[in-house]
Amino acid sequence: MGSIAPELSWQETAAKKKAAQAALIPPSLVIKSLPGPDVLDVTTFDFSTVLSSRDIEITEPGDVGALLAKLASGEYTAVEVTQAYSNRALVAHQLVNCLTEIFVDQALERAKELDAIFAKTGKPVGPLQQRMYVVYLGLPISLKDQIDVEGIELNMGYVGWVGNISQKNSVLVDILLAQGAIVYCRTNIPQALMFGEAVNAVWGSTLNPFNRNLTCGGSSGGEGALIGLKGSPLGVGSDLGGSIRIPAAFQGLYGLRPSYNRVPYQGSTNSMEGQEAVPSVLGPMTSSIDGLKIFMKAVADGKPWLADPIALRLPWNEDEYALKNHGGEGGQLCFAFMADDGVVKPQPPYLRAMEETKKALVAAGHKVIDWAPIDMAEGHKIIMDIYNADGGHDIDLACKLSGEPRMGWVLQKDAKHLSTYEYWQVCKAKLAHIKKQLDHWEATVAQTGTGRPVDAIICPASANSPQPHGKAQYIYYTAFCNLADYSASVFPVTKVDPAVDVKLPAHEFRAPADKMIYELYEPEMYRNAPISLQCVGRKNEEEAVIRMTEIIAEALAKAA
Repeated sequence: MGSIAPELSWQETAAKKKAAQAALIPPSLVIKSLPGPDVLDVTTFDFSTVLSSRDIEITEPGDVGALLAKLASGEYTAVEVTQAYSNRALVAHQLVNCLTEIFVDQALERAKELDAIFAKTGKPVGPLQQRMYVVYLGLPISLKDQIDVEGIELNMGYVGWVGNISQKNSVLVDILLAQGAIVYCRTNIPQALMFGEAVNAVWGSTLNPFNRNLTCGGSSGGEGALIGLKGSPLGVGSDLGGSIRIPAAFQGLYGLRPSYNRVPYQGSTNSMEGQEAVPSVLGPMTSSIDGLKIFMKAVADGKPWLADPIALRLPWNEDEYALKNHGGEGGQLCFAFMADDGVVKPQPPYLRAMEETKKALVAAGHKVIDWAPIDMAEGHKIIMDIYNADGGHDIDLACKLSGEPRMGWVLQKDAKHLSTYEYWQVCKAKLAHIKKQLDHWEATVAQTGTGRPVDAIICPASANSPQPHGKAQYIYYTAFCNLADYSASVFPVTKVDPAVDVKLPAHEFRAPADKMIYELYEPEMYRNAPISLQCVGRKNEEEAVIRMTEIIAEALAKAA
């Protein structure tokens, strides 16, 4: 990989790339009077000043299932839906800088092809005869800037990779296209995909649409911001330590971290390729809870194991979705609440969200118990050792292509490059640790009263509300799921209310990160920031986790 203009400085190359991107926004979609920097919440921006009434009618609801039904009935055409979401995405980008590659013209050509097939045959492309939860006739889907699309540049935020054109689609893109989807843009990420804020030397920083002084999260931060402004109904992110769940949480969305290799990764680009102790996974992010099932079922129906040699041969399991192993549909569930992992105490809004969710589930007839976490500091050290095992060699090689500086705070600048044997010992420690976690989960059968261990863990999606730009965060509230390979979703609960979520007196800090998160919290700074929780299930329990998330969302809605 190499720059298209190696004679330029990295700053000049990045500026040239950004200018080319800006030129893709049609004059008719340029915001004539951008909100000033004092306007923090741009979710209230009046899109009707730029978009047509039809564009707003299509994009504003953010309901994936309803949108698919209108496409299937012919009420909406693929062209007008693709155009509407493309238009809104380009407007959203001007507000929060969420996009990277824009390929709307290509998307519209595909939309025309799908509409022509539908007009001729009366049948949608893909197995849409079963309507929802199987296909996407003309559904626009946005992609994180690491998922390859044939003929489209992919630089993953590295200046040194500017000019790198993907030679073929990733397996996931092929499956989505076969199911009738339309891909139209990619979204911003942090350098190397390795920290919780979408900022890099090529595209700059993506802002949180609810409060532009705060981060959108990462590494799938551009996806979170775009979907948060309804510029996409459904997007694909990746998750190595919380990179789907954190940005979904910071924008009040739904997201799912599937277990390793449930969604095909083959043909997508990544950092630290070959690191298999804690693999990154791909998964959905959406404003619509039904988008989780729609995505996962469509991917499973595409039989990814026939194109990706390590994709699991796991068809969609409707019995698992009906909670066959969790008391059956309509049965009483038992949720374990982890309000504190014993290392870093979450900020007050998360503690309130936990209490509200607990009360809602009890009112809905479910049982709740406390989860007593074990050895979380040990697990955090293991996963950080895995992330840093190469001493930063992978990212340094990429940065040296252009001379751009390293960015971020997860990859330690002074990390030791482990020997093969030292790395094996870290992997050995990981196996011992997750065995302890498994045994600990199994032992809860003595507490639940259901005859089963706890059905899922409910916990914060982060210790902190969306942090100010450039500030570090503690990621182990999500990363413990990556280490143990737990299926985990994220769901919105509330927003920061400074009048209620007051700063608590200082407690005895248990770790430097505990002190950092406490000191970071100033209620007024976080006003209106979304607060979300996780539903954590066992390995390969995607169907059950999705259904339990729906049950939790129903309970919260009823209690509101």
